[in-house]
Amino acid sequence: MQLKLSAVAATVLVALSAQAEDYVSVQFLQYDESNNRTSVSAPSIEINKDFGTDYTLNASFVLDAVSGASETYYDSTSGASAFSRNKDVAISDIKYGNVPYEDTRAAGALAFTTRFDNRDELVVGTSYSSESDFYSLELSGEYKHWLTSSKNNSISLGASYQFNEILVRCEENSECDASSGASEQMDANALNLQMTYFQNINKSSYAKASVFYIADDGYLSNPYLNVVKNYNVTTATADVVAENRPDKRSAYGVKFDYVNALTTNTSMHLSYRFYDDDWDIMSHTFDSDVYYELGKDWIFKLGLRYYMQSEASFYSKEYLTNDPEYASSDFRLSDFNAITYKSNVDYKFTKDFIGNFGVNYYDQSTGLDAIYFIAGFRYNF
Repeated sequence: MQLKLSAVAATVLVALSAQAEDYVSVQFLQYDESNNRTSVSAPSIEINKDFGTDYTLNASFVLDAVSGASETYYDSTSGASAFSRNKDVAISDIKYGNVPYEDTRAAGALAFTTRFDNRDELVVGTSYSSESDFYSLELSGEYKHWLTSSKNNSISLGASYQFNEILVRCEENSECDASSGASEQMDANALNLQMTYFQNINKSSYAKASVFYIADDGYLSNPYLNVVKNYNVTTATADVVAENRPDKRSAYGVKFDYVNALTTNTSMHLSYRFYDDDWDIMSHTFDSDVYYELGKDWIFKLGLRYYMQSEASFYSKEYLTNDPEYASSDFRLSDFNAITYKSNVDYKFTKDFIGNFGVNYYDQSTGLDAIYFIAGFRYNF
């Protein structure tokens, strides 16, 4: 049920990155939203292996158990379901509330790095994700070229292409048999391009600047969300139908990162990201983390992330008096801001065995909040 996850739920499922060396990392994430919304339990494993100095293989696997409820409109005479849709529904029978769901997701990824004689790097990768109604295959590649022999600056070019298949429940008058409960397969593809410039400023700081472009094409709607159209004040009726989004989206943006070692045991990580697309969504993300090393065994992290975005041109949570081509009531397309409070501690049990535990709290202006825990260990071999 990937299309039902909130944006933050999808974000925190991304595996933690690590420096290139031989290691195995095992993590467990528990994510819970307020009001019995999305809940995710996700164990994961990552293995990184160097083959000499020129080749590195990275493999990861995650298994998610997802449950909860999505907010949407529905025809209460047909039961509380995302598929409780009908036309000419009495306004008194149209409800907005949580409809339950549950699903599991299995996802795996492989990345292979090759380093050439000039120490330039080529990374090629693939990943696959499977759910009961969503399948995704991604191919990716990135080339990093060192601009000087001192390795103080570089430029990287990366690209990925994602093939997605979504099973959408058949509606009346569709080509498949809606009465059988069958689903039809819809496709959606995504192209991502990115260029990054890296610069070592001095012995204690570096900066990165990236530009990116995203092109989505295909079925981009959420099959579990409904809208209310053709609201007739005179008859007090309306149509509860599935949302419909444009089948194309183009986006671009920039991202800046700055890392500075303030003292021998304290460092600061800052980043800013700007995003804009042709759905009229514009966003700004400010991220900051401070790391403090206590002795030789403890590393503490405190962080703050602030996010704000404008709403999509076709977003509306109101009853629509007309029948527009595109409409969505998904709050993730609305105008909102959010703050994430982050904390984490690493403890080195031995030189090669490191444990970690993190607590994060997410607060969104729409009324959604969530807390998630990350715990695990990393073993260098």
